Order: sequence, then C-alpha cells, then structure tokens
Amino acid sequence: MPNRWLILTALTLARATMGFQFQSLAAVGPAMTTETAISYTALGTLMGIYLLPGAFFAVPGGWLGKRFGDKRLVIIGLTMMTGGGALLAVSHVYEVMFAGRLISGTGAVLLNVLVTKMVTDWFAGDNIATAMGILISSWPLGIAIALVTMGPLTEIAGLARAFAIPVAACALALLLVAMVYTSPGDAQVNDANANKKPIGGLSPVELWGVVLSGCVWCFYNVAFILPLSFGPEFLAAQGIGLAAAGAIVSLTSWLIIPALPMGAWFAQHVGRPTTTMIASFIIIAIVIWMIPLTSSNALMFAILGIIFGPAGGLIVALPTQVLREENRAVGMGVFFTVYYIGMGIFPAIAGYIRDISGSPAAPLWFAGAMILVAMLALLGFRILLIRDLRYGQ
Repeated sequence: MPNRWLILTALTLARATMGFQFQSLAAVGPAMTTETAISYTALGTLMGIYLLPGAFFAVPGGWLGKRFGDKRLVIIGLTMMTGGGALLAVSHVYEVMFAGRLISGTGAVLLNVLVTKMVTDWFAGDNIATAMGILISSWPLGIAIALVTMGPLTEIAGLARAFAIPVAACALALLLVAMVYTSPGDAQVNDANANKKPIGGLSPVELWGVVLSGCVWCFYNVAFILPLSFGPEFLAAQGIGLAAAGAIVSLTSWLIIPALPMGAWFAQHVGRPTTTMIASFIIIAIVIWMIPLTSSNALMFAILGIIFGPAGGLIVALPTQVLREENRAVGMGVFFTVYYIGMGIFPAIAGYIRDISGSPAAPLWFAGAMILVAMLALLGFRILLIRDLRYGQ
C-alpha cells in the first residue's frame, strides 16, 4: 500500500506552489505600482482575481473530480497555473496580467479543492486535524518563499524574470503529483458508490455547516493575507527597503508553518478546539492592530505567525463534523466557494480602503476586524451543531 505520508508530502508541496504564485504579485506590490502605474485598488484586484474563480468552480471541481478522477483534475489545474503564470510573466499590460491571473487562479481552485478532498480520503477518522494542519501549512510556506525571494529577484533581474520562478515551480509540482499520487482503494469504492447517489444531496445541517465553516476559513485567511499583502508597502512607507520589508513580513509565514500542525495536534489532544480558536482570533486581532502602533515590526509579524497557527487545522477539519462521507467532495466544494468569494473580494476592498484613506495602515485595521467576523461565524457553527444534536436533522 502506498505511504500516505509520502502522498501527503507531495500534495503539500504541490499546494505550496499555489501560495507562492498567489503571493508573488503582492511581494513586489511597490514595484508593480511604480512600473505599471496601477492603483492599489487595481493591485488588490489582481491579488483577489487569483482566488475569485473559486466562487464558480469550487463545487463543479468536486463533481469533476468524481467524474474524471481527482489526480487528473489536479494535473489539469497545475497545467493552468503554469500557463497563466507564464502569461503574467511575459506582459505588463494590465488586461493581459488580469487574464493570466484568472487562468492560473482557476487552475489553483481545482488544485486546492481536490487536494483537500484527497487528503481527507487518506486520513479521515485518523490524524485528520494533524494531516490538515500539515497540508494547509503549504499556503504560508509558498507565501514565505515569495516574500523572501521575489523582492530581491525583482531588484536584480526585473519583474518578468522574477515572475518566471513561480511558473517553473508549478511545472515541477505537476511532475511530482503525476509520479507520486495514487488513490486509496476504499476511497475509490466510496466515490463509485457516491456516483450512484443524487449529486448535491446535502441536508440543511450539512449545507449550513459548510457555509458557516467556510466563512470561518474565509475571514481567517483574509485576516492572514492582508498583513502579508499590504505589509511590505506599509513598511516601505516607513523607509524600509523592499527586500528588507519582505523579509520582515515573511516572519509571519515562516513561523506559522510549524505552528499550524503543532497547534492543531495540541488542541486536538487537549480537547478544547473551540476555545483554542476563539482565543486565537481575539489575540490575532489585537496583534494586527498593534502593528501600526509600534516600531517593533519584526516582533509583531513574528508573533502574528505563531498565534495564527493553532486555529488553522481545526478550521479545515470543521466540515468533517457535519458532512456524510458520500458528500465530502460536494460539501468541500461549497466550503471553498464561500472561501473563494471572500478571498476574491476583500483584497480589492482593502486596496480601495488604502486608496481613499491614503493611509498605508488602513488595510491592517481592516484585517483585524475580519478575524473577529471569523469568530462570529464559528459561534454560529457551534450553535448549529448544538441545535442539531438537540432536535436532530
């Protein structure tokens, strides 16, 4: 039988290319606004459009995975990420860059929805929170690599050559998944049985459960990505160079990588996941709001990475508490649809707030508010489960 931890490693590395490609644009934001003369609203739109296709393709992605196979769709997704990234690299025309981000983002949707389902197939009922913690650590890993490499590469070689690096990473990930991944036998049987059942047969509790948990995941990620996306520009406004600013902001991503699986493992064994998440959300809001008020930039971004960690794996494991086995693919599609809508819209809103306020700190204040919205969605999810236990579906 294939080693499921080796498969998890391959899928985690493939997903890291998504974070790398997504953040490669934000990491050179000051250079983009200078060289292409685009506004921060336009920059935020380019950031968000990478994830917005998920609003339309997340659920179909789950269905297509059932119909044509998870591995095949992931390879197609990585191919689109490679092609769309290449389109961005060869042009500085805004419309072409927009098209490239849209194509690569659509491929990233297929990758993200299906690798989550693929890991669930291998680990459901056993080490699921730990496995999810490892998988989602790939997103900050890719972001951290982009933050420490894209700025210096742009200064040395220019934007076009720097954007070629994420393209190469996507191509290598495609080869890795093609060589390593295989489906577990029981998942194949379950998928075959699921195909005999009506598609989209989510119960009301399942539907509302994945919508609310999707909101938690959405606003948690919005609060995470905004300091990383607008942090370099905020630090640059304080007189810090682009490369140094990227290195400081990357501390959040580097430290969240071990914090995600370790925090999920700790919370799972302590047995207080909801308390852990709520406490994390409150502290995250406080730390984000402290960034503009202190000169200890490196310390604040480092603390941010540590406190973001414990909640991540616990949030992604929430849908498993409401979804029946045969509804995983469709349910996770709904979960990611909610996530992608928010991640596609809110970076542009943050950029607009930056433009109209004229303050580099404005997106940070906005990010702190978003994590508190995630807390409200979590409380709604828990109330739903309590009512379900009391009255039944």
